[in-house]
Amino acid sequence: MVGTPVRILVLCGGHSAEREISLASGRSTVASLCQFGYPAELLDTIDPACTDLRLRQADLIVPMLHGMGGEDGSLQQRLQRLSIPWLGSSPAACELTFNKLRTRQLLQSIGIPIPAGTAVLKQESQRTVLQSIADLRWPLVVKPAEQGSSIGISIIQVPAQLPAALAEAFRWGDECLIEEFVEGREITVSLAGSQVLPLVEILPSGNWYDYASKYQSPTTRYVVNPLQIPAALPTAAVRAVQAAGASDLTRTDFRLRADGSFAVLEINTIPGMTDHSLVPMAAAALGLTIGQLLDPLIRQKLSLHRSAA
Repeated sequence: MVGTPVRILVLCGGHSAEREISLASGRSTVASLCQFGYPAELLDTIDPACTDLRLRQADLIVPMLHGMGGEDGSLQQRLQRLSIPWLGSSPAACELTFNKLRTRQLLQSIGIPIPAGTAVLKQESQRTVLQSIADLRWPLVVKPAEQGSSIGISIIQVPAQLPAALAEAFRWGDECLIEEFVEGREITVSLAGSQVLPLVEILPSGNWYDYASKYQSPTTRYVVNPLQIPAALPTAAVRAVQAAGASDLTRTDFRLRADGSFAVLEINTIPGMTDHSLVPMAAAALGLTIGQLLDPLIRQKLSLHRSAA
């Protein structure tokens, strides 16, 4: 740890659908940073104490605010306006990666494979939607354009399931994405700065890695450093993160087909830090706690901020 005490404020909670996960991530992060020697404090962004003055009292903000209000770039815009350094990506990178449609367009433009799919607007008729997905292979994944933790996502097998899936997705916004379900292994690649952490394969308890499998099921299994992963997969994660302008700590999720081809599902700029989360799992494989993982990123961020001051 740096010699001079560094006041770190971990922001979490908020109003999003991922509030409880965010609180859990925040608590884990604070506990590990304090154990490592950083005087870190937890602050829920809906707390009246979360004022600009309170934020300015911190030397560094560590956002653990998942979903709307955190990963969409709005928090980062506020911190940028206040000239307070934070750990994580820029407002523009957060805004881009939080929107699955914009992320798809970016990845496609640089030749990184994504699932076949199309965007759908809330005002479109069922007939129009069916026409727009006519060339897609079933089963399909219907997901909100802007959510995380598998919230609002449905996997559908037949057209009769489409209306309910769209209704669920449109609970979270006026635009959604319909993609082909990519059969295969689910692999995640975490980056800490330029360091590629050990890959993690997810073996969900159900048919797919939904909210319950992520946070509630005791039978979901994980394999760290899985075998038979093409070298192009982690390379694609690095390229995707760099193209999006994301930085510090990220997690990119993939589906790996049996033939070795793969598709990127999404890029996360504020990965979870709960006891079920994938980044801490990858760090633990290197013998690192969350605090030890974040330490060099914190040092670098503070050094850059002081140089710019």
